[in-house]
Amino acid sequence: MKLGRVENDGSVFLAAFEGDRVVDLNAVCRQMLADRGAADPAGKANALIPPDPIDFITGGSVSLSAAREVLDYAGKRNFSFEGAVFFQSAVTFRASHRPPKIVCTGTNYEDYRKLIGIEYSPVPLVFLKSPSAVIGHEETIQIPVGYGIIYHEWEFSCVISKRCRNVPAEHAGEVIFGYTIVNDITGRSLEANNREFQPWGKNMDTFAPMGPWIVTPDEMPPDIYNLKTLRRRNGKVECESNTSNMRLGFGEIIEFVTNFWTLEPGDVVTTATPPAGPFEPGDILEAEIEGIGVLRNPVEGVEVDPKYARLINLQEIV
Repeated sequence: MKLGRVENDGSVFLAAFEGDRVVDLNAVCRQMLADRGAADPAGKANALIPPDPIDFITGGSVSLSAAREVLDYAGKRNFSFEGAVFFQSAVTFRASHRPPKIVCTGTNYEDYRKLIGIEYSPVPLVFLKSPSAVIGHEETIQIPVGYGIIYHEWEFSCVISKRCRNVPAEHAGEVIFGYTIVNDITGRSLEANNREFQPWGKNMDTFAPMGPWIVTPDEMPPDIYNLKTLRRRNGKVECESNTSNMRLGFGEIIEFVTNFWTLEPGDVVTTATPPAGPFEPGDILEAEIEGIGVLRNPVEGVEVDPKYARLINLQEIV
């Protein structure tokens, strides 16, 4: 199942994606329950298909079972639900949810590590990215003018299903709700100037595009560590890689992280980027991962106070 959030006519709702159709799960669930003569179909629908995506994720197998029943019901009605089923062209994508935290992993693709000459690390290199940086598919990345080179880092990621600590690698699948793409947009000049500036360069508003949706594990290809990945700029492929180039999988990363941090429902864990590259205002970025789809975002420049670039001599970094 592909799950996300979209907006139509000012209303944002939790949706499932079936081909080019977008199904408002809660609205169709209300109709299904009403057709079956249920009392208080709206209240029961909210219990079965919580409108809040974190609540839905927390519901785990119960939420997913209800969503599958709703989709089956919609399919038998040929998806004919006015105001509850739309074509993708009629909706605006939003981020699937606001993660409590985003746990990013660095330097995990061997093709990129060798390319940039970073020393091999015996442990996962993890850091946090701010939830306030999250935007959705087709939303605009805003980069600050005058603050150097900005990189597009595109990362195969998972969404955590339950509160967990001390998860063995072999049991990591039990705490994964689904998979998505996160673009770890990075102020490359800032972090090259001083590693202490990395949080600044990683956490600006719009610097965490995520989507286009969450794909549940049952709909992913059997081997998630052999997926084709592409990075495009303005329609041109600038890098092609494969998840087989990852040194550490979700199991090893989650095991490491949960030794020290508690993960919560809706948290996102990334696996780092294949070879990344720069981009500029006016570009259109696309990240594609086999089994998930394409996350696309236009880019614009925004004017910010230039004094901070002068204070750190950022103009010397190219």
